[in-house]
Amino acid sequence: MVALSARWPFSRTTDRPAPRPDRLLRDNPALLLSALQAPETVAGLIAEWNPTSAAGAATPAATAAPTANAPATEIAEGIRWHGPIRLTPILRADAGLPTAGPASSLGLAYVAEVRRERAKIGDSRHADHLRRRYPHGLPTGAEAEAWQLVRGLAKRLRGVARLPGGPVHSPHQGPPLPGDTDHAVFSHEMLPWLVLREILRPIAPDLACEMVPDGGGYILRHRELVGVRVRPTGPGTRLPHALRDRADDAWPRSIYEFCDLSAPAAGRTGAAPAVKIAAALIAEVTGGVLLDADGFPQATRTFAGS
Repeated sequence: MVALSARWPFSRTTDRPAPRPDRLLRDNPALLLSALQAPETVAGLIAEWNPTSAAGAATPAATAAPTANAPATEIAEGIRWHGPIRLTPILRADAGLPTAGPASSLGLAYVAEVRRERAKIGDSRHADHLRRRYPHGLPTGAEAEAWQLVRGLAKRLRGVARLPGGPVHSPHQGPPLPGDTDHAVFSHEMLPWLVLREILRPIAPDLACEMVPDGGGYILRHRELVGVRVRPTGPGTRLPHALRDRADDAWPRSIYEFCDLSAPAAGRTGAAPAVKIAAALIAEVTGGVLLDADGFPQATRTFAGS
């Protein structure tokens, strides 16, 4: 991510030799999909995640492996996209991919090649769960962005995502990871906390307020349901790729971060719908743009009216 005024020319293909496909799959965030999934569908979703990416123009038909004739596409700074790669039994074994479970029957793979960047997981209410999911630390920087993209595509296309050093993640079958059901709204001037609390009262009637010092905004919390962190943007604010082609010095001026505070096992059926509805409502009220936890734009009227 970069500052508000930056633009993204990272849609070019790269000329360096393609690495071995088994190493690509083993050492980078990987997406596994059904062999029936069209590459054009994947490319269209990447364009939603980063509108400045031209991944669709460089996406070839499914091949046995990346080659010089099927170059990788730089879809964001530091992230090179490979695929589709057809998974043969030998390639699956060499790459250490699962041979049982939801990933075993998926015949196509995509790889977000990126430099590994990890951070130690600190103590928190979800620390034990996070350490099981990320035994080598949380991805940060470009690797975090690559993981968000891969995870978001797996959610939408009923696929499987795998981060190096961690277990496979099947969003449509397993419980969400901590943070998966969070949302963010990028908008104009910040609403006063009293106004925001009244707007959200039908969804979260017991929101308590905590002011952030030095003009850093405020936090509203409803225990075991939702937390809303509201803060202003500034010259150093970093934005999701989906917004960078439309941002300027005048927009966005504020960020509303909606956090699911329910327990991980209950997130899908507990607070997740309320978090989504609350975020969609504020996007409509403020004329803002709603993004999910993976940086994909979301509709608002359907959610707010559900």
